[in-house]
Amino acid sequence: MKKKWEESIKEQARTMRRNGASYGEITKTYKVAKSTLFEWVKKIEKPNTLYHTNHNAWFASIREKAAEANKKKRQREIDVIIDSVKEEVEQWHFLLDKNVQKSILSILYWAEGQKLPERGAPVKFANTDPRLILLFVKLITECYQVDLKKLKIGLYIHWYHKETVVRNFWKKLLGVHDSQFRKIYRKRRHNSKRFRKNFMGICFVIYQDVDLRQRIVHTAYEVQKYMVNGYNT
Repeated sequence: MKKKWEESIKEQARTMRRNGASYGEITKTYKVAKSTLFEWVKKIEKPNTLYHTNHNAWFASIREKAAEANKKKRQREIDVIIDSVKEEVEQWHFLLDKNVQKSILSILYWAEGQKLPERGAPVKFANTDPRLILLFVKLITECYQVDLKKLKIGLYIHWYHKETVVRNFWKKLLGVHDSQFRKIYRKRRHNSKRFRKNFMGICFVIYQDVDLRQRIVHTAYEVQKYMVNGYNT
């Protein structure tokens, strides 16, 4: 005959379950079958046992979950921004204007190009970001009819880079030939010196034309004055 359990016992078992007790702990306390216990506590959400056994671990797990939730939320916010910016820039048809492109090129070079006043210094632009290097090459070859085949490429890599992989990456990205690469410079490893790893080393785009360097740099200066003071200055 099926045993009839008092309601007070059932409630005590439910309380234990809410407080984090396992099925085994409850059945051991009340000598009740697990199948019967399941019927008593099936509507109770499974407890977080860490909360009752290890508060530090529980807090750590909560922080980790919160950080992950915040990360996903932030990524959704960034995705909205990216979509908005993409839609906006797609309407900027003025970017196809050569004068606008020359302005972008000049400011880009002013920020990351060689500007030393030494005599005979070539056009020399360097960066670690492939997107920026590709943009520079596209702009300089289109705005000033620079022959892509006459560009020289220098690479500055660290001990963790594979020379062949890095070389082939830039070769494919920029559409250049092996003959256009200068000797690759590899920086020695310094265990005591902290640094941030980069993707494919530092890429230098070099074009031997002193007058062109002067034109690009001074275009940037004039663009700055125009933007700050207006064209009546």
